[in-house]
Amino acid sequence: MKELPKLVILLLAGFMAGFAFQSVLAITFRKARTAVFLAEAEAQIRGLREKVAAFRAAHGRPPRDVSEMVAQGFWDPSQPPAERLRGSANWVTAFDGEGGFLYLSATGQIFLNDDLKREKLRAEDIRKLESGQLVPPGTFY
Repeated sequence: MKELPKLVILLLAGFMAGFAFQSVLAITFRKARTAVFLAEAEAQIRGLREKVAAFRAAHGRPPRDVSEMVAQGFWDPSQPPAERLRGSANWVTAFDGEGGFLYLSATGQIFLNDDLKREKLRAEDIRKLESGQLVPPGTFY
């Protein structure tokens, strides 16, 4: 009976250690998965920016809107580009953070339209987002 308090303390300490390990492991996996989604989005945006640059070289201006992109064959209308972080294929003209892509027709710039402030991110992903290459400058801080 004298050993019961020690046993309870050991069981409680083991439970706390296991819970802490599970939390750290879950955060690590979430950061890794978010990094994969961001890498896919970066590749999509890079490809779309190349198409806009080719359009600009051919026509002397960026596409007016998404419908002109579709008409010029940027993508098949039945299979629009979709970012996997939010699972959205929406195209907007002003950043709202709801998912999809942001197209600024005046400059021909394409960005990710995701609010990533509350995501679990690796340090290199944070640096990438702060550089303004994936999301519009000033939307991630």
